[in-house]
Amino acid sequence: MYAVLKAVGKQYKVSPGDILKIDKIEGKEGETIAFKDIVAVGGGDKFELGSPSVQGAEVSAKLLYQTRDDKIRVFRKNRRKHYERTKGHRQYITILKVLSIKSSIGDELYKEPVKKVSKTKVIEKDESKTKTVKKEAKTETVDVKKETVKKTTTKKTSTKVKD
Repeated sequence: MYAVLKAVGKQYKVSPGDILKIDKIEGKEGETIAFKDIVAVGGGDKFELGSPSVQGAEVSAKLLYQTRDDKIRVFRKNRRKHYERTKGHRQYITILKVLSIKSSIGDELYKEPVKKVSKTKVIEKDESKTKTVKKEAKTETVDVKKETVKKTTTKKTSTKVKD
């Protein structure tokens, strides 16, 4: 199911679950906004075109947040006149998430499928993957000017290594 809606002087093709970036409109975060100026509605084999808008059609969207868009650089230059000007502009935008499309096609309310997310994480430790490595003591014999010096290292360490 999709709809073509008219908002802020432009037209947007949307489906339930779409994230929409439009010019700034009034509203607060988390607020639900209803668009009633729907140009066309379609889904599957059915299509309805309005003149100028489809009667009884409505798109509801949730206002996620308002921010500013990326900077646009405006550069002007005249050849051989030593004229160069650079300016920048950042447009205020509103980010929306389309929740549902209501239309007279089949008189159904098309909604985004609900995704269930659990907030608890289960962390399992597998003890079979843990190995213990032991290092044994080393004995070295060194001859220095007819004298025998015996060095013994007595470090015993155990480390756990995970695969």
